[in-house]
Amino acid sequence: MALSEKTKRYIRKNCKGTLADKRVIITGANGGIGYKTAETLVYLGASVILACRNPEKAERAKNSLLEEYPGTDIRTMTLDVADFKSIDAFAENMPDVDVFINNAGVFHRPGQKTKDGFETVMGTNYMGVYYIGEKVLPKLEKCGHDVAYINTISLVHKIARVDFDRFYDNSGSYFRSKLCVARYSEYLNNKYKGTNIHIFMTHPGITITSIAAHIFGRFYVLAKIMPFNSVEKSSLSAAWLLTHDVTDGGVVGPNKLLGGWGYPEINKKSKRAQRDIEPLINYTQKEIEKVNLTKV
Repeated sequence: MALSEKTKRYIRKNCKGTLADKRVIITGANGGIGYKTAETLVYLGASVILACRNPEKAERAKNSLLEEYPGTDIRTMTLDVADFKSIDAFAENMPDVDVFINNAGVFHRPGQKTKDGFETVMGTNYMGVYYIGEKVLPKLEKCGHDVAYINTISLVHKIARVDFDRFYDNSGSYFRSKLCVARYSEYLNNKYKGTNIHIFMTHPGITITSIAAHIFGRFYVLAKIMPFNSVEKSSLSAAWLLTHDVTDGGVVGPNKLLGGWGYPEINKKSKRAQRDIEPLINYTQKEIEKVNLTKV
């Protein structure tokens, strides 16, 4: 389904300028917020690469976009964020880009594990995002132009806790994974300060998706009659960020009631995301080293 006229009017009024000279990679872009993010950026003129686990779904998403925007530069690449070997292959073949958006993620996969042996939610939403960053950012740092690197977090990171003794517990894994991504983003912002790499975070607020249904449970029925965001409205954060002057390390998300819904603007960072970063990075590096040792 094409962007609504209301959304197009919003973009024209609030996302001034063009992204015609920008090439963007979006992970998990074959559906949901990732697909709509790709569409908003295509509408602004960007060339887009849909980096997806399933090549057939990626091609269908590409063809759907081309039907609405014929002649646009839209490509696909295979990337399974839950598989380090897939990430290695993707990073090896990744072209030069101006924007990289980590959007892919999962919710509530009890008892499942990634190909590298991690609990699936933490292994995909955080360990995979961390591993992607460590593989692609050194390459992007050498490209000779500015790069916006955007990690997708969630409001629920504000109520999460990281306990290394229960790091991979199914209970609370989605919440915990998003707090880890927020802390990793802060780590990256400090690491790449003064370089061509500019780290940002976006979040969709409370969006009417299957993930929201899992989070709210029985209250999801109430959520659907509240003024929470549609998938299309939540997809606007990246377009807004890329057409505004946002300070490195900034967070962009909805502007109503603690970031729950509304149109995007700069949000206040949570204190929880800015503390205990070093222990998390040390733990993550050790966990990934265990996986790398098994590859030898």
